[in-house]
Amino acid sequence: MRRFSNKQKQAVELVQGSSGDADHINPYSLGGETKVENCQMLDATANKKKASFQFKPRKWQSEFLREWEDREPHQPFMLIAIPGGGKTMAALEVCRRWMAAGSDRRVIFVVPTDNLREQWKDEAAKFGISLQTKEFGTNFKHGFQGGVATYHLVANQPLLFRKLCSVAPTMVVFDEIHHCGDEAHFGNGIVNAFELAKERLLMSGTPWKSDGRAIPFVKYDGQGYAVGDYRYDYPDALTDDVVRYLVFDHAKGSIKNDCTGKTETLSQDISDDDARQRLKKILDPEGDYVREQILSAHRKLTEVRKSIPDAAALAACIDQYHAVKVAKLIKDVTGCEPSVIVSDSDVENDSVREFRKSKKEWLVAVRKVSEGTDIKRLQVLCYLTNTTSELFFRQLVGRVSRVRNMEDFEAYVYLPADPRLIRCARNIENAQVQALREQSDKESRELDERQQGELQFDSYSTSHDGTDVAFIGGERVSMAEYQEIQRVAETVALSMQKVLQVMQMTQGRAVAKAVEPEYKAEPCKEDRMDMLRRKCNKAAFRLSKLIDMDVKEINAKFVQQFGKPQKDMTEPELQMKLDQLIRECNKR
Repeated sequence: MRRFSNKQKQAVELVQGSSGDADHINPYSLGGETKVENCQMLDATANKKKASFQFKPRKWQSEFLREWEDREPHQPFMLIAIPGGGKTMAALEVCRRWMAAGSDRRVIFVVPTDNLREQWKDEAAKFGISLQTKEFGTNFKHGFQGGVATYHLVANQPLLFRKLCSVAPTMVVFDEIHHCGDEAHFGNGIVNAFELAKERLLMSGTPWKSDGRAIPFVKYDGQGYAVGDYRYDYPDALTDDVVRYLVFDHAKGSIKNDCTGKTETLSQDISDDDARQRLKKILDPEGDYVREQILSAHRKLTEVRKSIPDAAALAACIDQYHAVKVAKLIKDVTGCEPSVIVSDSDVENDSVREFRKSKKEWLVAVRKVSEGTDIKRLQVLCYLTNTTSELFFRQLVGRVSRVRNMEDFEAYVYLPADPRLIRCARNIENAQVQALREQSDKESRELDERQQGELQFDSYSTSHDGTDVAFIGGERVSMAEYQEIQRVAETVALSMQKVLQVMQMTQGRAVAKAVEPEYKAEPCKEDRMDMLRRKCNKAAFRLSKLIDMDVKEINAKFVQQFGKPQKDMTEPELQMKLDQLIRECNKR
């Protein structure tokens, strides 16, 4: 890799106002040139993280990046992508590309919580972006290319961020922009702070409906719902194996007034108004209902941990006081010492980062971890909060939906039988069934095409019709260019390669180098069989959901058919099992 000269480094340090390691903005390995306009100074930590990380966009992220590039410049762009879908990585790649177009460009991220502020800082470092998180002044500190702040901080100091946007071209990313609808001064703050920003990327984990107060920079449809310029919804993510299949369990309960002897029930058959009055009462940790919900969730967690040893459960609570009581109850009934993560500094708590790396069974939290926090080992959710909006519900169940590997298919949510929560759960269940059926239809079509190809034998005759490209000195040119270069070479008595070089210098013409096609080795037999086993597992799981049968029973039928378990099947037997599973799924 070519290194930047001392003069180039000095020029960038002067413009950027910081020193560090000279780094290619557009990576050298991807064609980035060693020129001063493609140079940035990174601190050693950020440069090391960038060197060890390579972003490979998923299909939807590539589509989003194209939509972003084709957008109308300087207009707000809304990305709505399911929690756990990868919108953080997609947004950081947008920022990396935007900053690559100018060494003086800056980026600011605005987030709901302090925890997310740290998370964005760490993830941005992988992309070579050093973010300041505190002590903001009229410009970013030495060595930083931008910053990350909370909506609360921006609302309290809008003029400070307005000044930052005026110093250099600035792009702003609003994470979970719907928070600006929670408090009016958040919306006013981002208008005053970021009116001068060159670009604005808005993000949310789910669409939402306005309560009558429009959030700045957001477009709405005729019914008041936020409109996304690009959307990645639950069925898409489930089909792509990005999220887990969610299994909901809702339990009825009773509340008895000891003074009057009157009993009230919580079930899906009551009205929303009655549910609103009863839900908070039944979530009192002193009663038997919460105790039984925790025990049910813990039994499921114990079962899951037999195959996934570090799986964990999340108890989502009403407030900090409620969380402390729930944590004590969890310790009493399960024997586990839970981590408690709340915003109250008086409550001893573990950091999200520590819990993510540990193998502790339970996490007790309030709203602080309901959005954006990535703890993939969370696989069981005990819903003990009285917040019932669909936006909050989807964000909260998103904490347990993130897939870790191809064997990690399910997550489990334990709900009170509140009619509002049950409706939210059924919306997701309907989307899951839709995704499973669409995936089965697609695989069935692919199976038909493959089998037809195996059985069909056609006869062909061929002819050679020339080519549209030619090579001159190892460089690819079109036939029209080849003929023009040939004519000029004959006229001026020079070689065609020399004429091509002159054209490149005088016309700025870029010609692709002729390279040997990359050799891609076919997967070995062991890899093919591993892939078939994974596909069989996924298809059996999908069928179990479509016919409401335990996946163990489905696999047992194939043990009877082949006289052996899946792990002992041959490659043809695995392919036969997969084909049969796909056919059965398609019948449903």
